[in-house]
Amino acid sequence: MSKLLYSLFNRTKSPSFPWIWLLLAAHILVWVLAHGISDTNLDGYADMLENFAWGQTFEWGSAKHLPLFAWVTGAWFTVFPNVDAAYHLLSYANAALGLLGVYRVAQSIGRDDLALPAVLLLCMAFPYSTLAVKFNANAILLSLWPWVAVAWVKSIQLEGRNGWTWSIGLGVLSALAMLGKYYSGVFLLGIFLTALVNADSRRWFLTPKPWLALAMFTLCLLPHYRWLAAHDFVTLHYVSEQGGEGGTSWAMVAKFAIAPAAFWLVPWLLCTWFVAPGQPTLAQRALTWPTRMWRSWCAQSWDDSLFWFAMLPWAITLVFGMTGFVELSLPWAIPIGYGFSLLWLRNLSVDDTDLNVVASRLRLSVAIWLLLVLAISPWYAWHQAQQGTENHYLPRREAAQEVLKGWQARHPDQPLKWVGGQWAENALVAFYGDHKLRVIPGVPDQFPATVSPLKGWQQQAGVLLCPLGPIDHTEENNLCAEQMASWLFKQGQPQDPIEFKVRSEGLRFPLNKPFGYLVFDYVPAKANK
Repeated sequence: MSKLLYSLFNRTKSPSFPWIWLLLAAHILVWVLAHGISDTNLDGYADMLENFAWGQTFEWGSAKHLPLFAWVTGAWFTVFPNVDAAYHLLSYANAALGLLGVYRVAQSIGRDDLALPAVLLLCMAFPYSTLAVKFNANAILLSLWPWVAVAWVKSIQLEGRNGWTWSIGLGVLSALAMLGKYYSGVFLLGIFLTALVNADSRRWFLTPKPWLALAMFTLCLLPHYRWLAAHDFVTLHYVSEQGGEGGTSWAMVAKFAIAPAAFWLVPWLLCTWFVAPGQPTLAQRALTWPTRMWRSWCAQSWDDSLFWFAMLPWAITLVFGMTGFVELSLPWAIPIGYGFSLLWLRNLSVDDTDLNVVASRLRLSVAIWLLLVLAISPWYAWHQAQQGTENHYLPRREAAQEVLKGWQARHPDQPLKWVGGQWAENALVAFYGDHKLRVIPGVPDQFPATVSPLKGWQQQAGVLLCPLGPIDHTEENNLCAEQMASWLFKQGQPQDPIEFKVRSEGLRFPLNKPFGYLVFDYVPAKANK
């Protein structure tokens, strides 16, 4: 590990040294290792467990999210074991794919000299580092948007078969971005407007290539549209419900307005410090720093394609938020910065700027950054343990094993087929226990028209799981338990739950913090007889 990090800033004389691959490997390895040290669970909101549950079946939609990241999760865990480290590997492989896309964007626009420095900077941005650990609808756009941009640039630049191929790729990748999150429509609108500001790219619209891309885009999204139409456009209803009560949330507008500086603060400060014209002294560099910080965001002309390409997703989203068309959410800012570092470097570098020296300094910065991440992760784990943080002590693995062990003891001759109950925490039984169990939201017939139904559930045994939370904070009335008991009553099943308590044990869990769970059994009528 130390040799790998040392090589990031130990300069090589070979211009063809594969820095990008070494950088991406170090980025993935360090962050997966750091979270293995610091985290004892996946995210506390069970979003990643939800991804796993949606990914158990291949559908073109769901009652809540678009399907792409569920497909990716499902495919990933057909190869990798159901452990947190494998999930973290998926998260950071996704971020690394996005970083590689930014590298290819720089090469596509003819700025190979900016490619590596731009990626080095983004490695230290929060969306590609700390925030990337949570693989979800926002995170998957990190890997998609840059590659859509690559395909767009290549479609404009290339003629003949290559131009047609990249145009088809543009349509397919754009459709995938939409299947990741409808928010990608803002990104695609930004690309369209960017193409209009430059004479060269405007001529692209006079060729068949953009229309071929549009045709492929429509064709790829047709199955999703047919699914929506067959299911009362349920995903769109869910999206509209997230828009708040109407009007403009100026607090969220203000937060989103400063998101580019906040989420990308570390690389922005480093870029504007390192990239200074001439050979300034430290005092001169410090005095001119604010000027460079401002200039790093500026356009060079009205038809500055790189400026519009980098800034429009943020600007368009901000306009939508200011008009009250949507209520902004800060996580939407996660994918918008794919072009920021390219813009900064382009704006600040002049003819006498030695970008090789800048890249060398940035390699050192990234190496220090990654070493700090590794150094802080044990402290963070200790801090969470001492504070008694709920997600640190949440005994998901132990609960899964207890559910399966209890079922086997109660029904040794009845195979367990599905798990329902509180969505999506109930997915812990399948992820940490038996991955063959089908996870369903609530009860089997709760969403028959909007979720892939569990066929023949009446003849399949299942359990309903209701987490009670930490024992010292357990509420007497549990809505999940009431709903499960009511449903079982309608099915003519016993409504008495089995309650159990489990806790995380080991050196990482110094506090005695047990959690409670309720389990309801559903046994087919024939088995009861």
